[in-house]
Amino acid sequence: MREQAASVIAQIGTSLLASHKVLHLVRHTPFHTPLGSQDLREAVYLGYLPWSSRLPDHVFEHSFQRLTSHPTGKEKPSLLLATLHAMAEEFLKFQHGKLYVRQQKFGAWQQSVVSRISGLPLQAAAHLLTRPRDGLLDQSGTHWSRGEQPNWAERHLPIVSPYDPVVEDYLAREGLHETHLHLNGSTHAENCWLRALRTPKQETRDFGIKWHNRSRADAASIRELAHSINPELSPVELHSQLVVASRLRLWLIAAATNNLSANVCMPYDYSELADEENQQEQAPPPGERHLQLSAQSCADDELSWMQQLLQKLTIEPSVIIERMFHTYLLLQNQYYRLLVQSEEQFGFDQFQKLTYTELREPAEADYLPRFWAMHGRQTGTSRTNYLEGRFAPKSTLRKNHQLLKAILGGYWHYLQSHSPHDFNSKPAPHTLGDLLAQLETIFLNKSPLDRSHHRLALVVHFIKKPWAPGKKAGPNRFYAQRAELEHSTNVLLETLKRWPRLRTWVRGIDAASNELHAPPEVFASYYRACQHAGLTHRSYHVGEDFAHLLSGLRAMYDALELLDLRDGDRIGHGTAMGIAPRLWLERMPGQLVVKKGEWMLDLLAAWRLLRTLPEATAAASRVADDLAKCAGEVFRRDISCTELEAAMSLRHLNVRYLQAAFETDWSVDITPLNDIWQAEALRIRAAKLSNPHHLNLLWEWLSDEKLCQRSESLESVDAAYFDETTYLQLQQALMREVAHRNVVVETLPSSNVRISQYHNFSEHHALRWMRVPGFVEKGDPEIMVSLGSDDPGIFAGDLNGEFYQLYGALRNQGISDQAALAHLAPVNERGRAYRFHDPFLG
Repeated sequence: MREQAASVIAQIGTSLLASHKVLHLVRHTPFHTPLGSQDLREAVYLGYLPWSSRLPDHVFEHSFQRLTSHPTGKEKPSLLLATLHAMAEEFLKFQHGKLYVRQQKFGAWQQSVVSRISGLPLQAAAHLLTRPRDGLLDQSGTHWSRGEQPNWAERHLPIVSPYDPVVEDYLAREGLHETHLHLNGSTHAENCWLRALRTPKQETRDFGIKWHNRSRADAASIRELAHSINPELSPVELHSQLVVASRLRLWLIAAATNNLSANVCMPYDYSELADEENQQEQAPPPGERHLQLSAQSCADDELSWMQQLLQKLTIEPSVIIERMFHTYLLLQNQYYRLLVQSEEQFGFDQFQKLTYTELREPAEADYLPRFWAMHGRQTGTSRTNYLEGRFAPKSTLRKNHQLLKAILGGYWHYLQSHSPHDFNSKPAPHTLGDLLAQLETIFLNKSPLDRSHHRLALVVHFIKKPWAPGKKAGPNRFYAQRAELEHSTNVLLETLKRWPRLRTWVRGIDAASNELHAPPEVFASYYRACQHAGLTHRSYHVGEDFAHLLSGLRAMYDALELLDLRDGDRIGHGTAMGIAPRLWLERMPGQLVVKKGEWMLDLLAAWRLLRTLPEATAAASRVADDLAKCAGEVFRRDISCTELEAAMSLRHLNVRYLQAAFETDWSVDITPLNDIWQAEALRIRAAKLSNPHHLNLLWEWLSDEKLCQRSESLESVDAAYFDETTYLQLQQALMREVAHRNVVVETLPSSNVRISQYHNFSEHHALRWMRVPGFVEKGDPEIMVSLGSDDPGIFAGDLNGEFYQLYGALRNQGISDQAALAHLAPVNERGRAYRFHDPFLG
């Protein structure tokens, strides 16, 4: 077996279904006018070209010609239908009565296809191709048979996975253990789409507010995202597209369900549907009531009418209906691209733009659907055993109360039922205290072996925010963020004090978001404060995206030391420690631009790690020279490596009390508000007494405005500052530190492949950490790894898919099914062994 890339036909197909160039052509051509292959060719080609610019044009031409000659019905070939059929044949298959993705194509399906377009129309085409006797129109063309009634997950989840008997048997016995999932970011784009069609103004309100607020940094990011998808996209245009799509959907459902009379007046073109004054005049006859937009609309409704429509178009081709359907899919995928990170959007900055749009927020006010989505498609047993959901703490007690009540209220409803609709009429307990008491009662009566529902733990994740030197930034580095973190920490701890039973559910802390924005030391004091107050489980996002491989390794090393991660604490991602140095060097430019102060810290970390390796003496000596030179440029005087090392080892100290120490007579005690912060102040006093020179050097680094500006200046450095062997030695030295501290690394395949330099899942570093022959490097120590899905809505996947992606990557190396499972099972099972859950939950 070998992982297969998406075919050129699939690349052409995604362009046909998603390119703004195709949409421009379609919306400016009347619906009754056929668009032949030559009409569409240029627009499709221009959408395809950036994806495969290194392929000669004849590769495109031959694939395009094959599509345009593909038989699809009684009349001449239809490019749209041929494309849907060809892509369905390439990626999907039926097995044991259900639709699955072909295992060898699963990586390409998730990375190349559903990162760009919704998979629902392809699933609809697969149903018709593969199950010709199931769910077809009868001879009169008026009846649609759906077969057996699907369960909630089958109706609401738009995603499909592969099927392998060995994996299915293992997961049925053991279940999955999720260690890294953000509760906001897990709703699938298709579900948001249906809500947006129903109430477009309400669903896009916050998107428009952010877009026009030019004082916000994220407004520019939102505009960049929108214009990379379609240069004409704006809040007004998005609203108009949603209005058109909702009207198109009415017409298409009416056509699919045979509710259009022969003499009905069909819409003339796109602009007619966009005219809000003609809404009543242009309303089609009503179709099937259950397919109309409502609060209960779901992915299966879309699948249902699309199947019927494709069936009808195959039997009775219609230029107008096909053109309208094509327009609908293009509009859907324009919206889809605002919510799902596509293959060409590398890096965390691109990911973060998708989180800024607020388009998921309305759907994510209710947590119950997400808990059922993570439950999986089984009836009576949850696919997931242990789930850790992460959320950002709020700035007030009231907001924390509201958020936790919403999350735990959704979980309470989930526990009460064997279907999301069993207890819809029964409200959750009115107060948070009553809700917590009832949750405890439920688990008092639950057997530890009961897998009917997954068991929840919540992890608080603080958000990393950017900083730049200057008078507005405050008197020291990350001043505003540190003040905000102290406030959020106090509010969080007060929340736990006010509702002590929350400690059963709120089990740990984390720091998430863009690691280029804030380093680990910013969070150190607040991690200790939380640990002092009883939040003893800790994780930290690090080594995910980095300016230079040394930067990623340094950030991980700093997180281990400055946050004192150990004994079951976890690191999220850690790509810098796992990615093959050869691959990183091949994929990055020869010269990289970094901040001088950060490069100084990168060199410091490299020097410290190399000193632990007897074979790296020469490399350590070279780095020491460069480090001393760099430090001299930042501090404007000679600073020895050992001086710098001692000063920077104190970066974990609380900067507010450090500032007070330099502005206060030390004969007077610093008396913060409570014992937690008193402990932080006493750390400063101890450092002042034992290391005054090094503390002074640290304070200079933190507060000297000119020094800060020098440290933020940019310079070019070689990607190959070290050779591949030395980078490997640095990774292994860091891996030994991770192993020595008994820290678990959360691996997140889809997130890493989308954000890092990987082209496919078979390159992912988890194979190295699983010690797969051909991937494990000589000298690699064993480290512990668990599995997570990160933001499954943004990556169009789920935890089940993450397991299958790694299983497929192993099988694609020629490893047998049982051997692949033997490599992979410990990754899943460490999620159980090192879970943050309260023992009370089983």
